[in-house]
Amino acid sequence: MQQQQDSSACIAPNRRASLVTTTRPATSGNPYATTSSTPSDRRRDRFSYHPPPSYQNNEWRFLRQTEGAGPVFVNDEQMYTDPFAQFQLVSGAQPPARQHARRPSSLADSIRNGFSSVRSLGRRMSLSMRNKSRTTIEGRPELETVLNRPDTMASQPRSQSRMHSLRSLRRPSMPILDLYTAPENELQDASRPALHRGKPSYHQIATLPQRPEYPTGGAGARASAAAQNEALYQSRATPLPPYRPRSGSYEEHRDSESGIGIVLDDLERSDSRAPHLLRHDPADILAPELLEHIFSFLDAPSLVDATLVSRKWRDYCQSQSVWRVVFYREYAPTRPTRVLGAPRTEGLGKNMAGQDWRKLYAVRKSIDRRWANGEAAAIYLNGHKDSVYCVQFDEDKIITGSRDKTIRVWDARTYQCLKKLAPPDNEREQRRVERPDVEPSGMVPFFKMDASSMEPRSRQLPMWHHASVLCLQYDSEILVTGSSDFTCIVWSIKNDYEPMFRLTGHRAGVLDVCIDSTRIITCSKDSTIKIWNRFTGSLIKTLTGHRGPVNAVQVRGNLLASASGDTMAKLWRLDTGMCIKEFRSKERGLACVEFSEDGRTIFAGGNDHVIYEYDTTNGNVRRELHGHKELVRSLHLDTAHERLISGSYDHSLKVWDTKTGTGQEDGGMKLNLEGWTSSWMLAAKSSYRKIACASQDGRVVIIDFGFGISGVDLIEA
Repeated sequence: MQQQQDSSACIAPNRRASLVTTTRPATSGNPYATTSSTPSDRRRDRFSYHPPPSYQNNEWRFLRQTEGAGPVFVNDEQMYTDPFAQFQLVSGAQPPARQHARRPSSLADSIRNGFSSVRSLGRRMSLSMRNKSRTTIEGRPELETVLNRPDTMASQPRSQSRMHSLRSLRRPSMPILDLYTAPENELQDASRPALHRGKPSYHQIATLPQRPEYPTGGAGARASAAAQNEALYQSRATPLPPYRPRSGSYEEHRDSESGIGIVLDDLERSDSRAPHLLRHDPADILAPELLEHIFSFLDAPSLVDATLVSRKWRDYCQSQSVWRVVFYREYAPTRPTRVLGAPRTEGLGKNMAGQDWRKLYAVRKSIDRRWANGEAAAIYLNGHKDSVYCVQFDEDKIITGSRDKTIRVWDARTYQCLKKLAPPDNEREQRRVERPDVEPSGMVPFFKMDASSMEPRSRQLPMWHHASVLCLQYDSEILVTGSSDFTCIVWSIKNDYEPMFRLTGHRAGVLDVCIDSTRIITCSKDSTIKIWNRFTGSLIKTLTGHRGPVNAVQVRGNLLASASGDTMAKLWRLDTGMCIKEFRSKERGLACVEFSEDGRTIFAGGNDHVIYEYDTTNGNVRRELHGHKELVRSLHLDTAHERLISGSYDHSLKVWDTKTGTGQEDGGMKLNLEGWTSSWMLAAKSSYRKIACASQDGRVVIIDFGFGISGVDLIEA
């Protein structure tokens, strides 16, 4: 029994962690140590810890179990049973040579064993603290990922110095040895010679300790951590759906307790390596106000598609607060308009509670489609007795001025004449007017109507025009009209169109007028431009520089654009009265001008049948719009919808793209309305829905693109 305990101690004995200067006990790393416990047997020579040069200390795989191994005899007496007797060296391996015996130094041996023991104790303590839950490793795991890491690679043996040999013989600090039993076919191999000289043979141990493939200490801790991580990942993975057997499985096998008939292909399994995603409908989680705010960022087609997702989505997508944002984002002006007389809320509906914004959006889209296709109705206003020179309108009223010395105010919905501002005993109104028929060509109106009304009663006015009314301009407070009698009259709109004062100073007829919040600006055949005080009617400044009649003016802030019959368009600074830019046409004079709201573009048309687009920053011509066959008499710029309306003496009205193109071939001309009047087009204005044109035949034609659309009255302010 004592011999068996000594033989088992040579396999994996418990090592003491002590600094006492005693000889290191026999371990599996020192197979040459004797098993006797007497002091004489524990003595070593100084080379006894060196491994044989041709063998590695911890490589025991070259051992093979053999038959015929038996006890060891010394002086014909059996001393003990050699546990390595059943093993022998691999063929070709030589037994280790006997080293020269010399007693080692006790002090050096004690110091070496002491430091080694302290390091081993530290490793065991570290492992026990980190590895709380051990996992049993069965068999031989695949350790390619461990062995390939730089921090776990087994280094090659260095020089076989004494200190390195002693360090390499130290038993590992963690129990990573496993017992390996040779296969039966290897146990039958008795061809290998037994070890000699009375040493414990490598081939005489029934179960030889086998060193696993973990190259260094700490591999067990890494394996345990990997197992814990795998268990944690599996716990977070999406669980499998409940089992649903195929139909008819119970009738076929009649066994509901076993797994017979279960087809794993029928299970809808999710990939455990896929990320664990939480999928929730935002309509079930978020607040209604937040959802409406999110949906308001969609455009109208996307909102329509979103209504098909679910009933909750449909309710939110049909919310009036969502459609209100969508409607204003597409149709509200991005900046306050500077065009006087055009309300900011034009075409944006009434300011009232319970507005149906989805309906408003549908109506505006229908109007836009008609603009694109040229589908409109023509309504002709009859009342003036001579040529109509000027027109301006909004959603409530239409104001016109005529050669018959009158100013008429019309209802924009019923097309009835509401007021007439005329001198008493006006002889021009006694004329009988013969109006020829209108014969549109190309794009024709789908509906045509002549609107006639009863003559409104004239009232006694303190002042009036004595000649043709050539121009007019109004806003929410005043109406300014210019006449061939060399004067302008300012009328109070709020006070039922009562005349306020007259502007006198020009020496010829006033051809055009424009107003802003503080000034009234007029131009005349006398080649001058005059600036008046809006509230008092006093003259502020006179601008001179044109060499011909100034036919049109347009103001934007402190800048003024003018067009003259001297072939020049000019840009003025109102505070100084200086001309800062000049723009020249190719051949003839200019009759009309339009100034963009941002002040960067001037459009001008004239007697050479061309519309010029000028760049105010450098004075160059950006492009020329060709299409009219006669003098271009009027222009109107609709910045919000990127449209330019032009009227000409060729009886046509054309709609242009303000961004691209130069004619009908390249898309610059959007619409060509020819023959919608029987005479010259003298003036034209436009809105989101209508075009109002004044003609020499004494009629005012209203081209309505929203006529007959259901709910079109909802978008009126």
